[in-house]
Amino acid sequence: MNRRQILQYTAWITGSAVSAPLAGAILSGCSRSDNDKVATRTSSDSELPILHFFSPDQFKRVKYLADTILPKTDSPSASDVDVHITMDSMLGQVFAEPHQRTFKHNWLALERHLEQQNFMQQDTSQQTDMLSALELSTDSATAEARQGLLDFKQQVIAYYLSTEEIGRNYLNYLPIPGTYEPCISVDDVNNRAWAI
Repeated sequence: MNRRQILQYTAWITGSAVSAPLAGAILSGCSRSDNDKVATRTSSDSELPILHFFSPDQFKRVKYLADTILPKTDSPSASDVDVHITMDSMLGQVFAEPHQRTFKHNWLALERHLEQQNFMQQDTSQQTDMLSALELSTDSATAEARQGLLDFKQQVIAYYLSTEEIGRNYLNYLPIPGTYEPCISVDDVNNRAWAI
């Protein structure tokens, strides 16, 4: 899959530019560095994958929040294609230390904000409304939480669209392109965006 196209598509969907750390991570791939973090897992978390960035409790919230942003419809949810696992690996093993600190700081602000709003006790439509309100907020008191949400949402969408399952089965996928046809109807491509 062409990673540059994924970045363009992500920016188009989220209505904003893709952050430099996310762009660098996607464009560089998932190469391991010499200073990889030690993965953490406790004996009570045997059902969890080995975590590289989030604590087990945070990881559960990451999964839940990712599924709130991209729930299961006629396509899989974010967790169905392991977006939360990819996010933990990318943040813990690919992103540079300054970007990890910034993400962690904003993520903790987002967690505090959602906890103050009793996010987990609300129904799905109220949760969606709360996230939308935070995303559109201009209040300086919630600026860090808002940035945490925007960073999180951007990564969820980027990793979701770059999965093989979504690329092959829910987007138009043509690994060997044919002739270029500049002016075609959207109906000619089943109303789907291109995976590559």
